[in-house]
Amino acid sequence: MNMFRILALWCFVLCATAGIQPLQAQPAQTESSLTVVAEPEVEMADTLRQDGKIYVVVVVLLTVLGGMIAYLVALDRKVGRLEKQFKDELVNH
Repeated sequence: MNMFRILALWCFVLCATAGIQPLQAQPAQTESSLTVVAEPEVEMADTLRQDGKIYVVVVVLLTVLGGMIAYLVALDRKVGRLEKQFKDELVNH
């Protein structure tokens, strides 16, 4: 369970730094509080979206992230087995 807590905290930090607001209620907006904000144009993102290459970027990022998570889970299992083996050796001696 310790690894799950670390991954959950890491995902929360990643979402916080990316500007994504996980599971937060949106405040009610009235008509007087609605304003139009012009967002800056991002030429590179538009070009990638038009060419269809943005999907390649997303797939590569998800693959790298998935590989890192799988590696961390496997490493946690190995360390857990070694800790258990070490504790058993201490008890037997």
